[in-house]
Amino acid sequence: MNDADTSGLKTIGTDPYVGETPQTALGSWLTPNSLFYVRSQFDYPDIDENPWKLNAVSSAGDEISLSLDEIKQLPKHTVTVTLECAGNNRSDLNPPAPGNQFNNGAVSNAVWSGTSLKSILSKMNLGQDVVEILFEGADVGSPAADKDAEPYLRSLPLDLAMHEDTLLAYEMNGETLPLEHGYPIRLIIPGWYGMAHVKWVNKISSITTPFSGYFQGEKYVLKYDDGTERPVQEIQVKSAITSPREKESLKCCETYSVSGQAWAGRNQIKKVEVSVDGGKIWSAAQLIGPSENYAWQQWTYSWTPDSPGDHVLLSRATDTKGNEQPLESRWNELGYAVNGSKPVNVVVSN
Repeated sequence: MNDADTSGLKTIGTDPYVGETPQTALGSWLTPNSLFYVRSQFDYPDIDENPWKLNAVSSAGDEISLSLDEIKQLPKHTVTVTLECAGNNRSDLNPPAPGNQFNNGAVSNAVWSGTSLKSILSKMNLGQDVVEILFEGADVGSPAADKDAEPYLRSLPLDLAMHEDTLLAYEMNGETLPLEHGYPIRLIIPGWYGMAHVKWVNKISSITTPFSGYFQGEKYVLKYDDGTERPVQEIQVKSAITSPREKESLKCCETYSVSGQAWAGRNQIKKVEVSVDGGKIWSAAQLIGPSENYAWQQWTYSWTPDSPGDHVLLSRATDTKGNEQPLESRWNELGYAVNGSKPVNVVVSN
């Protein structure tokens, strides 16, 4: 495989490499592969396409092995999905939370093609007592200082694993899946935060008891200051202003487009509202561009500033189930699911 193309990203971490989508690319509905954010727990594995096989093992004792060519012969399914890292906007929290200090670029949108996971699961005698499907990545490392090396492991409930839109993807935006995004096969679960989309998948197992490994039972857990906890799973309703940019200078009495993206996991966006006075008055934005089940929704609002000085722009989204984006994010110990309205400060001059 070719080396990873990460030259256009904003580097957040280097061991392993972590990169954000640059602000200039966040306004596009589709994110080019080279500008799609990159996040993994361990270094990229060495993948040799020729001997590579996907192994699938059932609790009933069945085992099958499929080459990449054999997987590509299965029915092809394509879906557009917005992926967001669970730690996106972590740098907005106060007090700070540990982890990669993402601004707002750990979110991107792409068209993913592959085969529905159920097309492989249906080839297996899973067993009547199966509750989850476990995925193992080819990437291996020590997840913490006191932990032995292990592969990246995550599981899904059986009903979600059998959903038609849960993919084993081998193409991204019509191209071969890049190494940094999981070549040759990665899991795509529309609407779930990025940690669930296991990359470099090389083994699938059906299991009869819920899985609780490090990256599911320890790390990706929302731990609130009132002592409550819950797993990180579905993406929360959220919007972001992509134009104008922070500290941008505008002219009084000229008309500008305040625009951005809104997303809500497995729900669609019902409306987006914009405030140009720090949240006192809210006005409806116009939803524009494609509208697809699992992809972010573009929006725009026409604004003519009529007074010079500093202005605070905000956006808030509401999904089709009535969930409204909060103005303030709920702080949690590990800095996940940050979805408060992020202000954009602009300066208007005469």
